[in-house]
Amino acid sequence: MHLDELAKSLDGYFPTRESYPAWVRQPFTFSVATADVNDEYLDEIIELQQSQVQQQLFRITTLSTFWCHPFVAYPFIAKKALDILIPFVTAYLCEQSFSRMVDIKTRKRNKLCCENDMRVALAKVKPRISEIVSERQQQKLH
Repeated sequence: MHLDELAKSLDGYFPTRESYPAWVRQPFTFSVATADVNDEYLDEIIELQQSQVQQQLFRITTLSTFWCHPFVAYPFIAKKALDILIPFVTAYLCEQSFSRMVDIKTRKRNKLCCENDMRVALAKVKPRISEIVSERQQQKLH
């Protein structure tokens, strides 16, 4: 009984695929005629539906992976779709950070202070270590 109640309460936090808007679930079979005329995403949805490349990508990837790809060409609908599909981004980032910290603290090296290592591990920009090393070597020579 307690587990049934817990399962019901969790259903509210994790929406089913059927609860997503139709244009997110099936962007290529979604009828724009049924959409609200004032919908700010309607133009991008129409453009997306005309793209053969996007249609092929939709057939071969998962729903969330598909919506990650058109982010540059269709930024408004891609962002809106990802907001719907991935509501717990911050929890994911926390888990990812914790996993990186565990990796740094155990297998790679065992340091008390891992702030700099964490900064490099979590940065979206990849460090150019070879350039940094060569600059440091040139500074030492001069």
